[in-house]
Amino acid sequence: MKRRIYFYSTKHSIQNSFPVKTCSEMGYLAINLMIIFISYAQIPTQSITKYFFSFILLLVQIIAHQLYRSLLRGRTMGRWLKDQKERKKQEIRTHNAHLHAAVSVAGVAAAIAAVAASTASPEMPYANQKNPPPASSAIASAAALVASHCIEIAEDMGAEHDQILTVVNSAINAKTNGDIMTLTAGAATALRGAATLKARLQKGPGATSIPLVEEKCDERKEANILTALDYVFRGGELLKRTRKGALHWKQVSFNINSNLQVVVKMKSKHMAGTFTKKKKYIVTGVCNDIPAWPGREKEDISEKRAYFGIKTTDRTIEFECGSKGDKQFWLEGIQYMLNCRVKVTL
Repeated sequence: MKRRIYFYSTKHSIQNSFPVKTCSEMGYLAINLMIIFISYAQIPTQSITKYFFSFILLLVQIIAHQLYRSLLRGRTMGRWLKDQKERKKQEIRTHNAHLHAAVSVAGVAAAIAAVAASTASPEMPYANQKNPPPASSAIASAAALVASHCIEIAEDMGAEHDQILTVVNSAINAKTNGDIMTLTAGAATALRGAATLKARLQKGPGATSIPLVEEKCDERKEANILTALDYVFRGGELLKRTRKGALHWKQVSFNINSNLQVVVKMKSKHMAGTFTKKKKYIVTGVCNDIPAWPGREKEDISEKRAYFGIKTTDRTIEFECGSKGDKQFWLEGIQYMLNCRVKVTL
């Protein structure tokens, strides 16, 4: 029993404390440890060969788990342990990213299934049916099947039931195309993030510094896109200029119709709010280089207004917003919607 404990303690101390830097030092240390072991353990001469091979086996176990690669590179034991610890963190982070992506995709599938079920016409009794069920009912059934399968995959990956339930309940309340687009953009962001982490993990610890910076930049950019999408979906108050130069405040928002066209909705109140006037236009592009309107730059120099325009089928509509930051949100959100429409229609 004492000898077994001695072997374990030797292995533990070697793995955590000895300053090995190269393979030659590893062999030199092994010889010295063997001499010390034979000298102080009072092993009979006939048993030296047996314990020698046991000691060699112990050294093989120490070098296992890719330790020899680190030694061949001339890296210190402390560096190797640090890399292993960092890799473990990256594995956990990658797993959590894939888990979040799976839950997000399940939410998108649940939202699509809910919309498909709400638009499907009710089925007639089988005796009165002369034709097969309508296509909408078949699509609703297929969407429900895909949603249930996505939820099962998320559960198998380790997602908690309450987490999935929260995401699904929030997703099935999505009614408009804008809500679906927001969920889709979030799921796409989660999938890209998981793929980036997986690629960085496969490259190893030596190639994590630059991709980490790139990943943070990508995550920040995608977060800004999601914020911009939510910004244009909800809408806001903008100052609109007519063709004759008149200025009117409009409540402006953007959405995607059933034909996958980006639509701008403008509402204005008249007669002290007695009635509301609404207009819709199909958007084909955005204009970033709208100059300042004549006379507006002289009214209040302290305010840095910004201007942009949207292209419709017959003209360009110009707007004024309060700052360059607001303008950037409007432009990014509208342009992303236009890009998504192009990708879907291709």
